[in-house]
Amino acid sequence: MLEISKCEVCGNKNLESVLDLGEHPMCDDLVNVGEDRQCVNYPIEIMFCNICQTAHQRFQVPKAKLFPSNYHYRSRFTADVLSGMVNLVDECEQRFGELKKKVVLDIGCNDGSLLNFFRDKGGITVGVEPTDACLDAIEQGHCAYNQYLSEKLSEEILLKHGFPSIIVFTNVFAHIENLAEVISSLKKLVGPETTIVIENHYLGSVLKGKQFDTFYHEHPRTYSYSSFVYIAKLLGMELVDVDFPARYGGNIRVYFSVVSGQKPAVSPACIEVKEQEKHFFSSFTLLSSNIENWRQKKRNEIVDLVGKFGKLKAKAFPGRAAILVKLLELDDNHISAVYEKPGSMKIGTYLPGTRIPILSDNELFDRLESSTPVLNLAWHISAEIREYLLEHGYSGQVIDILSEEDFQVLD
Repeated sequence: MLEISKCEVCGNKNLESVLDLGEHPMCDDLVNVGEDRQCVNYPIEIMFCNICQTAHQRFQVPKAKLFPSNYHYRSRFTADVLSGMVNLVDECEQRFGELKKKVVLDIGCNDGSLLNFFRDKGGITVGVEPTDACLDAIEQGHCAYNQYLSEKLSEEILLKHGFPSIIVFTNVFAHIENLAEVISSLKKLVGPETTIVIENHYLGSVLKGKQFDTFYHEHPRTYSYSSFVYIAKLLGMELVDVDFPARYGGNIRVYFSVVSGQKPAVSPACIEVKEQEKHFFSSFTLLSSNIENWRQKKRNEIVDLVGKFGKLKAKAFPGRAAILVKLLELDDNHISAVYEKPGSMKIGTYLPGTRIPILSDNELFDRLESSTPVLNLAWHISAEIREYLLEHGYSGQVIDILSEEDFQVLD
């Protein structure tokens, strides 16, 4: 593991430890049902830079371990993700005009879901994806490169496609292991008319919504608006606007443009949000207290439910839920199984660090009664999960593993 000694965004050497969640398995370390292998636990300690307002994992797991070729996540299985992609493409069309014949480069394109929406608008779609999800993107007809972004790959893309009109990162910028390498690679790809659009979970929303489960190993950094101001400078670009899409409990979406002589106008929203971020450091102290309050309250609630109804059935396994399950010390004595949509690559494995099997929803709806509660592990898309269960005939109690109501409000 790599232990960082300074801020990877602005270079500040005086980072402060603000949150220690202990040791956890990697969220995609899914052991096949029936295998004896045990997951390795790695520490999660968050260091904070009070200059650029960036949160860092102190200990970073190498990307080859975090994102193996058989990585299980696929964008197409989450309606909230897909609707957010539609919103992003529509916003790009409104800002940049007709997308027809414009080259759109999606870094971390996964299965090509976002590229599909750009192609629907007539865009020329190019993707970069280091896992086997890239094969899905290629199968759907996109030009996709099955590797990590590098300077060499940037040169190859330029040779074949020229400068992209739009470069997008959607909830993958936090996954970057070597930020300096990505910056140098992007510099090669940016032409006079290139815009970079980055959407990521937002540190302000994480702190406000008590979303500490976003601090899992796949996210070596969690960004603020101020973080992206510094990143824009590293790229020789200007951060010209910011939006805050609602998905994932509150994202940030920033737009970088090339500085060419005259400095572009900066949105008033940019100025306002920078002032709000000055209180992030103090928010971590409150968050730590709230985590312990949640842990005790939710653990007792689940144990009481198990005593009344027996082992609970759980719905959905987003990677971030592995942190919550570990902190609550839940195992197969509390949860009989977690259920995922048919076709999910997670089916047939154990939830990381446990022997709780992940099964198909087909099995869930065959045996689910509305008189017994369901534990929702995808609490951040609670409305989507509830609607999905209702559509399949379940009208019983759905208990979110985490919600703001679980926290005692502290002044």
